[in-house]
Amino acid sequence: MATITGGLTYQALSGDGPAGGADGAPPALAQAAAAPPTVEPEPAAEPARDEKPEPLTEKPKEEPRKGLVYRDLKPAPADDKCAGVYRTESGHCTHGPDAPPPGVDITKDTPPAIKAEAPTGEPGTAPDAEPSSPADSGTPADGAEDRGSAVAAVPALDAAAATDPSAAPSAEPPAAAASPDGRSAAPGSAGSRTAAAGPAGQTVQCDGDGATGNRVQVVYVHAPGKDRYAQYLPSFRKWAADADLIFSESAKVTGGVRHIRYVTAADCTPTVLNIEVPASALAEFSATNRALAAQGLNRRDRKYMIFADAQVYCGIGTFAGDERPGQDNLSNFGPSYGRTDTGCWGGHTAAHELGHNLGAVNNSAPNTSRGAHCTDEYDVMCYSDSPYYPKMRYVCGERSYENLLDCRNDDYFHTNPRRGSYLATHWNIANNRFLMQQRGDGGTTPDPGPKPTPTPTPKPTPTGGTGSHGPDVTVGQIGQDSAVASWRAVPGASWYQLHLNGRHIGWIQGTSARIYNLAAGTQYQVAVAVRYGDGSNSRVGRATSFRTTGGGSGTTPAPETRYLLVNGATGNAAELWGARRGDGTVLVGSQRNGYAHQQWYFDSAGDGTVRIRSGLSGKCLQLGGRASAGMYVAQQPCSAGAAQQWRISASGSGVRIAPASGDRYALAVSNRTYYGSWLIEVQHASDNPAQVWTVQKP
Repeated sequence: MATITGGLTYQALSGDGPAGGADGAPPALAQAAAAPPTVEPEPAAEPARDEKPEPLTEKPKEEPRKGLVYRDLKPAPADDKCAGVYRTESGHCTHGPDAPPPGVDITKDTPPAIKAEAPTGEPGTAPDAEPSSPADSGTPADGAEDRGSAVAAVPALDAAAATDPSAAPSAEPPAAAASPDGRSAAPGSAGSRTAAAGPAGQTVQCDGDGATGNRVQVVYVHAPGKDRYAQYLPSFRKWAADADLIFSESAKVTGGVRHIRYVTAADCTPTVLNIEVPASALAEFSATNRALAAQGLNRRDRKYMIFADAQVYCGIGTFAGDERPGQDNLSNFGPSYGRTDTGCWGGHTAAHELGHNLGAVNNSAPNTSRGAHCTDEYDVMCYSDSPYYPKMRYVCGERSYENLLDCRNDDYFHTNPRRGSYLATHWNIANNRFLMQQRGDGGTTPDPGPKPTPTPTPKPTPTGGTGSHGPDVTVGQIGQDSAVASWRAVPGASWYQLHLNGRHIGWIQGTSARIYNLAAGTQYQVAVAVRYGDGSNSRVGRATSFRTTGGGSGTTPAPETRYLLVNGATGNAAELWGARRGDGTVLVGSQRNGYAHQQWYFDSAGDGTVRIRSGLSGKCLQLGGRASAGMYVAQQPCSAGAAQQWRISASGSGVRIAPASGDRYALAVSNRTYYGSWLIEVQHASDNPAQVWTVQKP
C-alpha cells in the first residue's frame, strides 16, 4: 500500500520491487450534472459468498507504534455476517487496522498540503454597511475567496419573478461573460447568477445539487479543544480530490470513467463536516462510529471519509465482504466508515479505506490475501496483511500502479469486465452506486444500475413533450419555500434560462440554481432553455414537476420536538459551528444535512417568546451582546435572561425570528464567512430573503 501525503508517494508495504514513475496529473474541475430518479434497490439480508469463510480464532498482537490496535474488535463467529473478519462493538464488519507504509510514523502529524488563511468575518464586529445575503450574488463576499475559507453558494433566483412584473428579469443575459474567478460581469444584477469557481486542486466531479442521493461525506473529527479545521480545511479538500483522482485514473485503464460522488458545495469542492466528539471516542474505531451515529452520521445514503485528529491508527474501515454482483450488495449501502489518522492523512489512505467501504477485496477474488486485500503488487489495495501474511507478487511492476486500483483489473475493479469473468459474476466496486460514470452528454450517473433518487425529499416527475432542446431538469433539496434545480451541461451553452410555471425567472451560467420564495405545499413546474455562445437559443426543455413541502405559517413549533432552521434563499441550515458543545460556540449557516448540530427545540419563554435550545448540547441561543446590526449569536447555558428570548412571526411561507429585546432586528444569514460556513447574525429587519426561515422537521 502506498500513501499520497501532500503530493508525496511512499513505498509499498511489501518491500522493495521494480521502480517506475508516478502519475501526478492534477484533477480537473468538472461541471455539475443532474441524474433522473429511479427506484432504489434494497440491501440484501446478509452477505453472499462462494465459500463459507473461515472464522478468525484470535487477534494479532497489538503494535500501537504502527497503529495496529485491536482492542475494540472481536473475531466474528462462523455464523455471523462478519465471519472471516472482525465485528465492531457498534455492529459493523471490518478487516481491522491497516499498517502504515514503511517510513511513515503514525505519531507524527502530516503537515497541511495547502496553507489556509483566516476567514474574512469574525463574530461580534459590526459591518460598515448592512450586510447582504450570500444569495444576493451567488458568490462569496468580496475578499472571501482565499485559499480555503471561502464558501460557495448555489446561484439563487426569486420565484416572485414568475408572478410579479416588477421582479421580472431581463429578457437578455448580461453582455459580458463570467470573469475567471466565476463571478458574472455584473454580480448581483437582477435575474442573472453565476457560482464561484473552487480553489485549484480542491475541486471534484460535481453531480446534481451536491447533496441528493448516495454520496461520500468528508468529515473532520476531533476532540474538544483540539480543533484544527481552519488550518486543514483546504488540505482535506485536496486529499479528497486526490482520492477521486485515483478512482478516475484507474477507470481509464479499462476504458471507463468513475468518480467518487461526494457531498459538494456549489463550486465543486467536497463539503467537509467539522465534528467534535469526546476524546474517548477517538481511542477506538467502534467508539468513533458510535459517536458519529449519535449525531446522525449514520445515513444509509452516506459513506463517511473520516480524517480523525488522533494518532491511534494509520487507517481502518468497515468492510461488508459481500460477493454478490447485484445492486442489492451490502457494500452498495451506508452507513460505512473509513478513518484515517493524522500520520497517514492524504489521498491514498483515504482512497484505500473507501475501497474497503465500497467492497474491496473479497475472499473469492483470484488474488485475495484473505484479509480484505490482494497479493499482486503494485496496487492501492494490495499488501501482505494479517492474519495470513501471504507472499506478494510483482505483477504490475510500474510504480505508478501504487496509485491505481486493481493490478490487471481482475480482483475488484473493472469498468467493463468480460462476460463470464470473475468481476462479471462477483461484486465489482466499479458498479458501486457511490461512484459516478461520466457519459457522453457531460453528465454523471451511476453505472450500471439505478440512478440516485432525491430522497428524503419528494421525487420530481418529468412532464411535457420530448422534442425540446433544453436539458431535462432534476429538482432536489425540496423544502417549504425553496428547491434546487440542476441539469446537465450542454456543449456550446453560454447561459441557461430558467422557467418557473412557464415564466422566465432568470439567467444562470452554471448548471444548478436555487429557487426561493416559493409557496409551501404548492405544485410547480421548472424547465430550462439554452442560450448558445453564438447568440442562438434552444427551445424550452421538458418541464419537471415538484411540490414544496409543508403548509401553514409554522410559527408555533411543537414543544419537545426537534426542528431544523433553514433559510431558503441560501439553502443554509442554522448549526453550532464544529458541532461543539462548549459555551460561546457561534451559530453559523451551512449546507443542510439534518445532523444533530442542526437540530433545535423551541421552548416557551413566556409572553409569546421562545428559547431556541440545541438538540446537540442542550444549550440555548443568545445574542453575543446588545442587539445591534451585525451582532453574532452563540450558545450559552439556558436561562430566563432576555438575551435568550426570541419572537417568531409569519413571513410568506416562512418565519422571521427577532430578539425579544429588539424587534426591529431579525436573525439572518450574513455575507461573512466563518471557517467554511456563513456567520449568522442579527440585521435591521427588511425584505432581505436571508432573514426568512422555515422551521422543518429533520
